[in-house]
Amino acid sequence: MNLKRYHISQNNNILKISEAVNNEVIYSSFWFMEFGKTCAEIKNAKNEVVFSITKKFQFWKWRMVYLISQKTADLSILIAQNNRNTVFKLDLLSGNYEIKVHYKKKKSIFKDGEKIAEFDESFTNKRVELLVLNTNELKIIFLLYACLLVGENEFKSKSIIKSQKQLETNENPWF
Repeated sequence: MNLKRYHISQNNNILKISEAVNNEVIYSSFWFMEFGKTCAEIKNAKNEVVFSITKKFQFWKWRMVYLISQKTADLSILIAQNNRNTVFKLDLLSGNYEIKVHYKKKKSIFKDGEKIAEFDESFTNKRVELLVLNTNELKIIFLLYACLLVGENEFKSKSIIKSQKQLETNENPWF
Protein backbone atom coordinates (compact mmCIF):
# COMPACT_ATOMS: atom_id res chain seq x y z
CA MET A 1 0.00 0.00 0.00
CA ASN A 2 1.58 3.24 -1.20
CA LEU A 3 0.26 6.18 0.83
CA LYS A 4 0.91 9.85 0.02
CA ARG A 5 1.05 12.42 2.85
CA TYR A 6 -0.58 15.87 2.79
CA HIS A 7 -1.12 18.66 5.32
CA ILE A 8 -4.26 20.69 5.87
CA SER A 9 -4.01 24.04 7.62
CA GLN A 10 -6.79 26.32 8.80
CA ASN A 11 -6.79 30.05 9.43
CA ASN A 12 -10.25 31.18 10.66
CA ASN A 13 -12.53 30.35 7.72
CA ILE A 14 -9.87 29.32 5.20
CA LEU A 15 -8.65 25.73 4.68
CA LYS A 16 -5.61 24.89 2.55
CA ILE A 17 -4.26 21.51 1.51
CA SER A 18 -0.63 21.15 0.50
CA GLU A 19 1.87 18.40 -0.14
CA ALA A 20 3.93 17.42 2.89
CA VAL A 21 7.20 17.71 0.96
CA ASN A 22 7.08 21.13 -0.71
CA ASN A 23 4.11 22.88 1.02
CA GLU A 24 2.65 23.94 -2.33
CA VAL A 25 -1.08 24.69 -1.96
CA ILE A 26 -3.18 22.40 -4.16
CA TYR A 27 -6.74 23.35 -3.11
CA SER A 28 -8.20 25.92 -0.77
CA SER A 29 -11.62 26.40 0.77
CA PHE A 30 -13.27 29.57 2.05
CA TRP A 31 -16.58 29.62 3.94
CA PHE A 32 -18.91 32.56 4.56
CA MET A 33 -22.44 33.45 5.66
CA GLU A 34 -24.91 34.41 2.94
CA PHE A 35 -28.54 35.30 3.69
CA GLY A 36 -28.56 33.16 6.84
CA LYS A 37 -26.94 30.13 5.18
CA THR A 38 -23.39 28.95 5.61
CA CYS A 39 -21.75 28.56 2.20
CA ALA A 40 -18.26 27.63 1.00
CA GLU A 41 -16.22 27.61 -2.17
CA ILE A 42 -13.37 25.26 -3.04
CA LYS A 43 -10.75 26.64 -5.40
CA ASN A 44 -7.83 24.99 -7.17
CA ALA A 45 -4.25 26.31 -7.35
CA LYS A 46 -5.23 28.63 -10.24
CA ASN A 47 -7.87 30.26 -7.96
CA GLU A 48 -10.75 28.85 -10.03
CA VAL A 49 -13.90 27.76 -8.19
CA VAL A 50 -14.24 23.98 -8.42
CA PHE A 51 -17.11 23.33 -5.96
CA SER A 52 -19.69 25.37 -4.07
CA ILE A 53 -21.13 24.07 -0.80
CA THR A 54 -24.25 25.07 1.14
CA LYS A 55 -24.63 23.72 4.68
CA LYS A 56 -28.13 23.01 6.01
CA PHE A 57 -29.51 21.39 9.13
CA GLN A 58 -32.61 19.20 8.79
CA PHE A 59 -34.25 19.94 12.11
CA TRP A 60 -37.03 17.36 11.77
CA LYS A 61 -34.49 14.56 11.13
CA TRP A 62 -31.78 16.07 13.36
CA ARG A 63 -28.96 15.73 10.81
CA MET A 64 -26.64 17.80 8.63
CA VAL A 65 -26.99 18.09 4.85
CA TYR A 66 -24.46 19.65 2.47
CA LEU A 67 -25.55 20.70 -1.02
CA ILE A 68 -22.58 20.49 -3.40
CA SER A 69 -22.56 22.03 -6.86
CA GLN A 70 -19.84 22.01 -9.49
CA LYS A 71 -19.11 24.40 -12.31
CA THR A 72 -21.22 22.19 -14.57
CA ALA A 73 -24.26 22.90 -12.33
CA ASP A 74 -24.55 19.29 -11.16
CA LEU A 75 -25.99 19.08 -7.66
CA SER A 76 -24.90 16.40 -5.21
CA ILE A 77 -25.92 15.93 -1.59
CA LEU A 78 -23.65 14.87 1.28
CA ILE A 79 -26.04 13.72 3.99
CA ALA A 80 -25.59 12.40 7.51
CA GLN A 81 -26.63 8.78 7.89
CA ASN A 82 -27.33 9.00 11.63
CA ASN A 83 -28.49 11.65 14.08
CA ARG A 84 -25.05 11.74 15.78
CA ASN A 85 -23.56 13.10 12.52
CA THR A 86 -20.70 10.57 12.56
CA VAL A 87 -21.34 8.90 9.17
CA PHE A 88 -21.95 10.88 5.97
CA LYS A 89 -22.65 9.56 2.48
CA LEU A 90 -22.25 11.10 -0.98
CA ASP A 91 -23.29 9.43 -4.25
CA LEU A 92 -21.45 10.56 -7.40
CA LEU A 93 -21.07 9.08 -10.86
CA SER A 94 -17.47 8.13 -10.02
CA GLY A 95 -18.58 6.15 -6.94
CA ASN A 96 -20.22 6.20 -3.53
CA TYR A 97 -18.24 8.05 -0.88
CA GLU A 98 -18.61 7.75 2.87
CA ILE A 99 -17.00 9.69 5.73
CA LYS A 100 -16.72 8.21 9.20
CA VAL A 101 -15.78 10.24 12.28
CA HIS A 102 -13.66 8.17 14.69
CA TYR A 103 -12.50 8.66 18.24
CA LYS A 104 -9.07 10.23 18.95
CA LYS A 105 -9.78 12.98 16.37
CA LYS A 106 -9.56 10.82 13.25
CA LYS A 107 -11.74 10.66 10.16
CA SER A 108 -11.77 8.13 7.31
CA ILE A 109 -13.08 8.39 3.77
CA PHE A 110 -14.28 5.32 1.88
CA LYS A 111 -15.05 4.90 -1.80
CA ASP A 112 -17.34 1.98 -2.63
CA GLY A 113 -16.49 0.38 0.72
CA GLU A 114 -12.68 0.68 0.36
CA LYS A 115 -10.73 3.12 2.53
CA ILE A 116 -9.02 5.80 0.39
CA ALA A 117 -7.99 8.42 2.97
CA GLU A 118 -7.53 9.03 6.69
CA PHE A 119 -7.24 12.33 8.55
CA ASP A 120 -5.51 12.73 11.91
CA GLU A 121 -6.38 15.95 13.74
CA SER A 122 -4.57 15.01 16.95
CA PHE A 123 -1.10 16.40 16.08
CA THR A 124 -1.62 20.13 16.67
CA ASN A 125 -4.37 22.70 16.51
CA LYS A 126 -2.79 24.32 13.44
CA ARG A 127 -2.33 21.33 11.12
CA VAL A 128 -4.04 18.10 10.10
CA GLU A 129 -2.17 15.13 8.66
CA LEU A 130 -3.74 13.33 5.70
CA LEU A 131 -2.80 9.99 4.17
CA VAL A 132 -4.22 9.28 0.70
CA LEU A 133 -4.22 5.98 -1.15
CA ASN A 134 -5.02 7.41 -4.62
CA THR A 135 -3.93 10.99 -5.43
CA ASN A 136 -6.52 11.18 -8.24
CA GLU A 137 -9.21 11.30 -5.54
CA LEU A 138 -7.63 14.28 -3.71
CA LYS A 139 -10.17 16.81 -5.02
CA ILE A 140 -13.13 14.78 -3.71
CA ILE A 141 -11.33 13.97 -0.44
CA PHE A 142 -10.68 17.65 0.24
CA LEU A 143 -14.28 18.48 -0.72
CA LEU A 144 -15.66 15.98 1.79
CA TYR A 145 -13.36 17.17 4.56
CA ALA A 146 -14.11 20.83 3.84
CA CYS A 147 -17.84 20.10 4.08
CA LEU A 148 -17.42 18.91 7.66
CA LEU A 149 -15.55 22.10 8.60
CA VAL A 150 -17.90 24.62 6.98
CA GLY A 151 -18.77 27.06 9.76
CA GLU A 152 -15.93 26.02 12.08
CA ASN A 153 -13.39 28.75 12.88
CA GLU A 154 -10.65 26.49 14.18
CA PHE A 155 -9.75 22.83 14.55
CA LYS A 156 -11.57 21.54 17.60
CA SER A 157 -13.75 18.62 18.54
CA LYS A 158 -17.50 18.97 18.28
CA SER A 159 -19.16 19.90 21.56
CA ILE A 160 -22.39 18.08 20.67
CA ILE A 161 -20.81 14.63 21.02
CA LYS A 162 -20.30 14.08 24.72
CA SER A 163 -18.80 10.59 24.68
CA GLN A 164 -16.11 9.04 22.49
CA LYS A 165 -18.18 5.83 22.56
CA GLN A 166 -20.71 7.49 20.27
CA LEU A 167 -18.14 7.80 17.48
CA GLU A 168 -17.45 5.16 14.83
CA THR A 169 -14.75 2.53 15.39
CA ASN A 170 -11.68 2.59 13.15
CA GLU A 171 -11.12 -1.03 12.10
CA ASN A 172 -8.06 -0.30 9.92
CA PRO A 173 -6.09 2.68 11.34
CA TRP A 174 -3.32 4.12 9.15
CA PHE A 175 -1.83 6.44 11.77
